[in-house]
Amino acid sequence: MNFELREFADTRYVPKKLSEQTVSCPVCNAETKLSIYAHDVPVVGTLLLFVLTCPNCGYRYRDSVPLAHAGKHVRITIKLNKPQALSALLYRSPYANVSIPELDIEINAGPANPGEITTPEALLLKLAETLFPLCTSVDNPEKCFDVVKKLVQAANGEVPVTLVIDDPSGLSTILKATECEYSVVVES
Repeated sequence: MNFELREFADTRYVPKKLSEQTVSCPVCNAETKLSIYAHDVPVVGTLLLFVLTCPNCGYRYRDSVPLAHAGKHVRITIKLNKPQALSALLYRSPYANVSIPELDIEINAGPANPGEITTPEALLLKLAETLFPLCTSVDNPEKCFDVVKKLVQAANGEVPVTLVIDDPSGLSTILKATECEYSVVVES
């Protein structure tokens, strides 16, 4: 079979370049280009894509930002009480705070917090991996290790928890959720 690329090219889904800016690489400080694209994605809507690759050190940065609720405070609550809920697809913006009330966990957005397309399962496991090495240096290591254990159990669907994404920028959104209980509250 001999296929040509143009047979598969559908220009409706090709990102449109909005701008290109010269910036300093955050790793080696060399001059590099940051490209910004707009991309219309079925179901999701318009995404802004940010792409940076440093020609000097090879550092790569990629981020995507859905514009569905941009500028309006959004609060997403997902009940993680079924295995299907763990595989919901969501975008957590760099400005979003994440909390799990049942485990008394609250993570505030910070400067090193990239936006990401993820699942609740991956988010729970990432929290467990980040918290685990810190447990030996806290006042109550046993409690900390217990929280890590519960995060892993929740990621495996063994312990029901509620995932709350509170985003003042309004950029966080649920991209795909089947058979799970969730709510999205957009404040005007």
